[in-house]
Amino acid sequence: MHNLRLRWLAILLAFSFFAAACGGETTGDSDDDTDDADTAEQGDDSGDDAPETTVGDNDDAPETTTGDDAGDETDSGTPEEQEARPNIYEDPRGGIFAEFQQGFDRGDHPFAQHDVFCLRHDPAQNRVDTDDGITAESIKVGHIRSRLEDLTDFGFAVPVGDPKEIFEVFIDYINSECGGIRGRMLDLGYTEAEVLGADVDGSRNAACLAMTEDHQSVIVMNSTGFQGTANLCLVEEQETIFISTQGQTEEFMSRSNDLLLSLSPTLEESLHFMVVDLLNSGELDGLTLGVAAPNTPGQVEAVEEGLVIPLRDAGFEVVFDVIDCGGGTICFGGVAESVTNMVDAGVNGFFNVLNVVSAPGYIGEMVNQGYEPGDVRFFASDFNSQTSELVSGQIANNVEAGNLYNGATIIDFRTTGEYRDPDYEPNAIADGCNRLYSENSPSGASHDWRTLGDSAYGMVGSVCGIVRIMARGLYDAGDNPTVADVREAITNLGPIDNNAMSPASIRPGKTQMADTIQTLDFSFPCDQPLPFVRRSGDPICITGRNDFRPAPR
Repeated sequence: MHNLRLRWLAILLAFSFFAAACGGETTGDSDDDTDDADTAEQGDDSGDDAPETTVGDNDDAPETTTGDDAGDETDSGTPEEQEARPNIYEDPRGGIFAEFQQGFDRGDHPFAQHDVFCLRHDPAQNRVDTDDGITAESIKVGHIRSRLEDLTDFGFAVPVGDPKEIFEVFIDYINSECGGIRGRMLDLGYTEAEVLGADVDGSRNAACLAMTEDHQSVIVMNSTGFQGTANLCLVEEQETIFISTQGQTEEFMSRSNDLLLSLSPTLEESLHFMVVDLLNSGELDGLTLGVAAPNTPGQVEAVEEGLVIPLRDAGFEVVFDVIDCGGGTICFGGVAESVTNMVDAGVNGFFNVLNVVSAPGYIGEMVNQGYEPGDVRFFASDFNSQTSELVSGQIANNVEAGNLYNGATIIDFRTTGEYRDPDYEPNAIADGCNRLYSENSPSGASHDWRTLGDSAYGMVGSVCGIVRIMARGLYDAGDNPTVADVREAITNLGPIDNNAMSPASIRPGKTQMADTIQTLDFSFPCDQPLPFVRRSGDPICITGRNDFRPAPR
């Protein structure tokens, strides 16, 4: 039984990656126990003679403005005036996306353009060795890959392509086509971390040391889920910048001293965004609410503080039960008793904060005790990766439970299932990064969202976004940067690009990047294009309403 729990723990820890890859956003997110996948056509491939390399089909790409009269061919401004005008991407989606871009002046930054992955730029003069990992000729960075292929036998494999090769393609492209970082070539270190076995935490901590003490990486990156104390090994013990898709606890973010960067909100924010938004919208009015939290260390406290107390403070009756996980993450203890409590109290609004193993059993027990479709409304955030179709889809392995959960409302920043919209067109960065990768992949890999959903396609975009954030930070640190200069630069990037081109930013004290939320809906069975196909039963879908709004921080 001990080995079984360890295996499940390892599986659950990998789900942060799936939330990112399957969500289309680049982001991953979830807690330490269960959670947690950017350009268009490459231009003239003529090496040093090419001033830049396009990554978008510029005949189709949205225009980049150069001032109030952008597009006016009769503009008579002086060269100095024209050069000073902001370089603002006009997002064709309008609304909050266009508003975000208005505050993002891309200038002539080599790693901030919307239609090119990077620009060739002049090398810094008089380069010298400055610090560990930074010489006159190179800067060391690292990639830790979690061995997701080990999960295949458990039914959780997703076709995400080859993250190792994806990182290598973008790093090699910066070196060969864009002049490195101010003339310094990027030296990419690589190591792997286990997701199964008796010592998963030990494997992750060994990966930390391999990329910091052995390789002396200035920045370490991960796109496949990286959990637990190894995060603190990187950012607290080794004081190394770590960029991940993974949602982290607020404690970890605080202890990192701004060195832990995540494409996702914190776990506590995930709950906070959901409850504040639902209270403001009035969707909870008239409901008797129920919450069943796992007693996995840290989770029950987060659920109580972030969800239950705010609901009670708002005047709602809340039935709050704690499900026993037996010291692990397989949480079955007290499920029948908890559901009986929900029935007896007349609960007709339930918050799903359980993990991939526990949620199907709990909702199945709700069916067993008489709940029928329409009797209860379900709400979720990405806490325990419930925005991921891989995770939430397990509920529908029991068809009756799937029918009960049908119509669940999810509040999150992710763009899960956006490609199912008949009018969907990939944004400039997601499309361009995938084209660049397919044109430079040594293996000949090429990913298409129309064929694979967005798993491998989303992985390419996630990696591309992470690499560009890394490169922007290194470039902004100056001609002869120290490690301290890099840390200062990367925490002051301001607006950043992710593979959804949704509002996101970094600033001191806020290194979790997502700045928006939307409403998503769980559908079972799914008859939409490109449904999520599970190992058994009918397909499911999560689709967003595209009602993006600022996250209620």
